Amino acid sequence: MSGVVVRPARPDELAAVGELTVAAYLADGLVPDDHWYVEELRDAVDRAEHGTVLVAVGEDGGLLGTVTVVRPPSRYAEVAGEHEAELRMLAVAPGARRCGVGELLVRTAMGLARAAGAWTLALTTLTTMASARRLYERLGLHRAPERDWGDAAGYTFLVYTAPLSQEVP
Repeated sequence: MSGVVVRPARPDELAAVGELTVAAYLADGLVPDDHWYVEELRDAVDRAEHGTVLVAVGEDGGLLGTVTVVRPPSRYAEVAGEHEAELRMLAVAPGARRCGVGELLVRTAMGLARAAGAWTLALTTLTTMASARRLYERLGLHRAPERDWGDAAGYTFLVYTAPLSQEVP
């Protein structure tokens, strides 16, 4: 994507990163605005303390998207095991969708995880996140149904993984 740069978020950007994440999840109806998870989505400062928060920035310096890369024992690593990295909270600003921002974020995150020595990338998604699942599959991630899990609220979380020893297609 021309003119877009993906890099680690600066401390002064983390509040805006949190708001972008919340806006993206709310726009897709993934979480109600009064759900406890909204505050976790908003807290990019905490995510940055426990992982690497990446941002996609446009030519004008505006934030277009974000994703967090974590490794165990980070409290954000829900499904990643030994030698794995995990993607969390991929979010693209509603006005920047369908322009390749999400793909650029995921590719950069995979490269970062590979460079950090992870052998495998893992992530969790919901059945309702159809466009995200298509992106993950296009980038070589595969369903790992044996690792799916659910929570007390009745959500079913689908796990995807990809080996990082080979290049992303």
